[in-house]
Amino acid sequence: MIDEEKTWSVGGFLDHLNNILKSEEVFVVGEVTELKKHPTGFYFALKDQEGEGILFCYLSPRKAKMFGIDFEDGFLVKVGGSPGIYKPRGSFSFVVESLELVGEGSLKKTYELLKKKLETEGLFMRKRELPKFINSVGIITSKTGAVIDDFRKNLKQLGLHLCLYDARVEGREAVANIMAGIDYFNGFPEGTFDVLVVMRGGGSLEDLQAFNNEAVARKVFSSRIPVLCGIGHDKDVPIASLVCDKAVSTPSIAAQTVNASWDDLFSGVPLLSKKLSFAFESALGEAAGTLENLSQPLLGFLFSEIERVKARLEYFLKYLNAANPMRNLKLGYSVVFGNGEKIIKDARLLKKHDKITIKLFKGLIGGKVTDIIDE
Repeated sequence: MIDEEKTWSVGGFLDHLNNILKSEEVFVVGEVTELKKHPTGFYFALKDQEGEGILFCYLSPRKAKMFGIDFEDGFLVKVGGSPGIYKPRGSFSFVVESLELVGEGSLKKTYELLKKKLETEGLFMRKRELPKFINSVGIITSKTGAVIDDFRKNLKQLGLHLCLYDARVEGREAVANIMAGIDYFNGFPEGTFDVLVVMRGGGSLEDLQAFNNEAVARKVFSSRIPVLCGIGHDKDVPIASLVCDKAVSTPSIAAQTVNASWDDLFSGVPLLSKKLSFAFESALGEAAGTLENLSQPLLGFLFSEIERVKARLEYFLKYLNAANPMRNLKLGYSVVFGNGEKIIKDARLLKKHDKITIKLFKGLIGGKVTDIIDE
């Protein structure tokens, strides 16, 4: 029998049902149909692919912009959220909190649509040169897995400053994480970071959804810091790689690209040194040839040449000192070797009682690990 004491007003009963329904956060897969885009939001239905079920859905404008997915009727999607009843009409609908494309067809179509849209806007045209002598690198990728390890292993010992922003690169949180990482590094004063490196391994179109996302693409384009993307791909280059300043196919090549920014220094300094020496010798030779007839003017010319060469020497000396790794040691820093004379950058690579060697500006110190403090 019905308990007559549990009599509700219409609004109260609907509130009661909504409280129950909102606790049911679920994921639903279906084909988009009856899509209508309004300033107040996206209204559409999900059609069951196998049965006759229809679920009416609502997606807010703020969420739609954050998802960065331009979907259409016929797209297969996976939505997350909770059901509810709209009180003024008493209508049942599903409030969408997350949305992902499902299936190769939908993913391929939205990829092509977004690629054409951004190409028309000119977002693929701007390619800023990566700076010479990259020293400070902001990295956006997952802190676990082979990607970050491959990147580090392929970097030369250049005394680089690396800062990692741990970001999901796959799944529902990936878009927000990648965008937050770009904002994080751009929030530092200008010049703090020379380049941003966005990385992940290869994968299918479904795996790479976060990098084929409009919101992520526009965030990459808006970065004040030049962006280097190392995202594995086959034939369909990720949209983020098309928008960024420099794109490579693997994290290893991304590391090699950073290394290459120093090539001019390593190859150019010996040549500059030879040219400087030749110029000095030529100046002295020319002065010696006219010494007998030009005593006083010659002295003035000689001193002038000496001062000019001296100024150039001082310039290149400052340049070399700035790039010299020994400079940091002289300032009080040190380098720790262990595990077969490898440079130790992470305290977690050591354990108690391991033997270590500490290189100072002058001399070496041998020691043994007594305690490890993991920051």
